[in-house]
Amino acid sequence: MILYFSKPLLYVLLLVLLSPVILHAAPDKESDSQLQHSGPPPMLVEVSLITRGIAEPMVELVGSIRYARVSRVAAEVGGIVDTIHFTAGARVNAGQPLVKLRSDLLEARLAGTRANHRQAQLELERADKDLRRIKALFADKSVSESLYDENYYRVLAQTKRVIALKAILDYQQLQIQKTQINAPFDGLVQAKLTEQGEWVAAGGKVAVIADDQQLEVEVDVQRHLLDFLEAGRQISVRSAGQDYTGLFVNFLPQGNIATRSFTVKLKLEQAQGLIAGMQAYVSLPSGSKINSFLVPRDAVINQFGKQIVFLAVEGKAKMVTVQILGHQGMLVAVKGPGLTDDQQVVTKGNERIRDGQAIRF
Repeated sequence: MILYFSKPLLYVLLLVLLSPVILHAAPDKESDSQLQHSGPPPMLVEVSLITRGIAEPMVELVGSIRYARVSRVAAEVGGIVDTIHFTAGARVNAGQPLVKLRSDLLEARLAGTRANHRQAQLELERADKDLRRIKALFADKSVSESLYDENYYRVLAQTKRVIALKAILDYQQLQIQKTQINAPFDGLVQAKLTEQGEWVAAGGKVAVIADDQQLEVEVDVQRHLLDFLEAGRQISVRSAGQDYTGLFVNFLPQGNIATRSFTVKLKLEQAQGLIAGMQAYVSLPSGSKINSFLVPRDAVINQFGKQIVFLAVEGKAKMVTVQILGHQGMLVAVKGPGLTDDQQVVTKGNERIRDGQAIRF
């Protein structure tokens, strides 16, 4: 059987069948529209107030880490190297044996000197005994004065001979002790300068040892920068990704003719793990103190090749390009358009936000 429907009735049936789909789809479109207008949630950041204070213009120069104390260990006596107790690059302790020289010839000489010293002692005992006997006879007028004087001065001469031989004996014993060359202090062996079987002359070098607990930085500066450095001044140094404090010690009063620069020495405090030759970035004062806006160092970041800060303005981040004028401890003196006192500047989270983005703190 075929059913026939009029057009109005057909429209009513289609509307009834499609109404659930229309009703279900409508809220989704409305929700999508709300998400598009709301945007991402505000970014969580930390802020600090901009202040005004005194700062110093600074310049960053590249220097090098150096060992403040380096010893070229030498032999005090000559001899053939018998044994070596170290390797290049190893750590040694103060007093630790480094090299032992052969001492057989010195020991043979010492044995002869010891025998002569003992013989001289026996002769002194005999001369002293004779003197005591002659002295008793001289008191009784039984011997002449010349005989008494002869025995008296013989005892004095023999006493001096015993003393001289004892000095030679001590010297030769000391020579044998010096055939063992010890480390002068705790440190690292930078170079091994001898091998087993080699002849080392008196004064010949056997090793180079550096004290890695006493470090300094050497940096070449122009003459005008020396005017802003005084003894004991604390200088910021960065090396191997770590920040250190250096104390200005002095500068070498001999300039480099080619560059017209002078070498400045900074003593590093509590610097561990650094090695001579490593690169060090040194922040030195380059001008007179100025009065300027101060922000924390973390507030200044580099984007698009420019130094910028983000201000917190009415719940949004406002990017401002700044120029660094100087430093005051952990604060940076900056200059930029629209900066005023007591503005809020973003110090944490500023690397993840963009200009105009909503923020909260």
